[in-house]
Amino acid sequence: MKKIPGLLCLVFFMILLGLSACSRTAPQEHEALNPIGPESELSVLSSQAQIPEFFSENKEPETTYDGDECYNITPGFIAGNSDFQVFKYNKSSYSYIMYEDEIYSIGTCLGGYGITSMALADLNRDGQYELYYTFSWGSGIPRSQIGYFDPAVKEVRIFDESFYFLEIMLTVTESDGLCVNTASLNMDSFVDFSITSQDLIGTIALENDEISLRVDQEKLE
Repeated sequence: MKKIPGLLCLVFFMILLGLSACSRTAPQEHEALNPIGPESELSVLSSQAQIPEFFSENKEPETTYDGDECYNITPGFIAGNSDFQVFKYNKSSYSYIMYEDEIYSIGTCLGGYGITSMALADLNRDGQYELYYTFSWGSGIPRSQIGYFDPAVKEVRIFDESFYFLEIMLTVTESDGLCVNTASLNMDSFVDFSITSQDLIGTIALENDEISLRVDQEKLE
């Protein structure tokens, strides 16, 4: 039997070592968690749950509104399927997410209703839910927008699209996944309200490894 030259053995060994390293460092793929959220209507009721924890962790400046009180407005489906807690002030509508004892602002709420609807989805397929939400703001030119909190990087991200003079909400359907609808909003207060979906105008999905908002502009005309 012929002996394998030493150089050839070394090359063969390095190839095996490289393949082994690749197998160890390759990212694990997860099956996406099923989205959870309202099909057509969401009712939000305020409570005092975890308010002391919110104030012990909140590093934001105190509200300047007289009599502005903070409430927990986390829907049951979010509290039961994630570690997110959502808080909102009843005068200013300032809204926050608490996750792993840290507080994150959802985005500007000045002149609007603050957070108005919520849903859970694992669109980036990393095996944990992102928290998606709609919110409104703007005095004179009110608008609604959509944001989400990604627990993998602990960041709030807001889509560029603005829906002027329009209320919107997130819904979940078996066929379309996470959807965006026009909506009617019934506000008893900023922290106790209900929102009902109307026309489907868009979807949020993973496209080219990026979470994207796709809107049917013809339905907005």
